Amino acid sequence: MTVQTLTNAILILLLICWIGYRQLTWRPVAISKMWRFPAIMAVVGLVTIGQQVPSSSLTPLDLAIVAGEIVLSLGVGAWMGGIAQFRKLETPVQVGKDARDVAVYESRTGVFGMVLWLVVLAVRIGVDIIASASGAHLVTATGVILLVFAANRAARTAVFAARLDRHAALAA
Repeated sequence: MTVQTLTNAILILLLICWIGYRQLTWRPVAISKMWRFPAIMAVVGLVTIGQQVPSSSLTPLDLAIVAGEIVLSLGVGAWMGGIAQFRKLETPVQVGKDARDVAVYESRTGVFGMVLWLVVLAVRIGVDIIASASGAHLVTATGVILLVFAANRAARTAVFAARLDRHAALAA
């Protein structure tokens, strides 16, 4: 087992625990704050890929597999945003230092959201094994895990924002 494989395994385990907790508990929703995390993860993922993978070693198979994983992650993230349950808070809550980070609603995706997250991870692990055997090595880079995760969270946030905008329009 290489250091990169061990790092990836630890990263996936931490993400499973963190996302699992967040899927199952009610969390305040501040859309402006929700966009920050996927943006940071995407930047860190791209920088990590740039450091780990020389561009001369990229193959069309690498790019196709990563693109497919990102599309799958976007789709499941949108699905998670679509199944999320919302409830209005009795009083708005400041959830960050920025004045824009005020939550009026809280949400959770519940057990089904956790199942969807586990499906993304199972597909990710399966693709990693198959791609490595096929000679596509970009998919095993830690940065790709971060990009897939960022895509999932960004799609979820986009659907949250659209649903909450519609709800606000109906309530007005």
